[in-house]
Amino acid sequence: MSPHRKERKDRLIQMRGGAWASSSQDYLRLAVDLYRLSSEYAKKYDGNVSMYPIAGIPLLISTIRAALIEANSGMFGLGQDKSSMACLASDQNEIGLIREKYVKANTEVAVDFALLYEVRNEIVHPAHTPAGTKHNTPKNMLPLRERGLLQSAGREEGDYTWISQLQSHRLFRWSFFTVERVAEVVLGQHYSRQDSRAAHFQSYQAYRKYDL
Repeated sequence: MSPHRKERKDRLIQMRGGAWASSSQDYLRLAVDLYRLSSEYAKKYDGNVSMYPIAGIPLLISTIRAALIEANSGMFGLGQDKSSMACLASDQNEIGLIREKYVKANTEVAVDFALLYEVRNEIVHPAHTPAGTKHNTPKNMLPLRERGLLQSAGREEGDYTWISQLQSHRLFRWSFFTVERVAEVVLGQHYSRQDSRAAHFQSYQAYRKYDL
């Protein structure tokens, strides 16, 4: 483990002095701005192509991670969950905690969140060599193609490059909807006041006003 990763891990499981505040809304606000730009861009062309999901989808994953830290540290009023904070510090990603604490592993929300995380990985850890398929979609990403979420020419015998397929406003919209559903469960379990929870949750639906 690098010293930098260890330091970030230690901050989650040790009570240290200093100041901190909510950051999930900062990530989310920027992601919504990118969604607005994505919608405007897609309208100018074919109604779907957009470069903005490449920047916005990783931000959505950061939004959920920040929200999980805030919730399990007690920021929303129901106290700290030290075991969940330890999971956030040690686990490779947030998928396990989402499945174990918030939604059942085989539910649609859990499956979609895991798939969204893989989309994030494709963007953050790019592998720009051929996918080995005629349509250029990696085999593990076929659920996205089958749902019509990718930017596609509609041809099985040759399609856009994989990174170009990810430049899809429909994919961005699905990503927001997936994060919205996860956030609904997380906020519902941690807020001591339902009026505050409802006000907070509205921010996860703000993207909807820019729908095509």
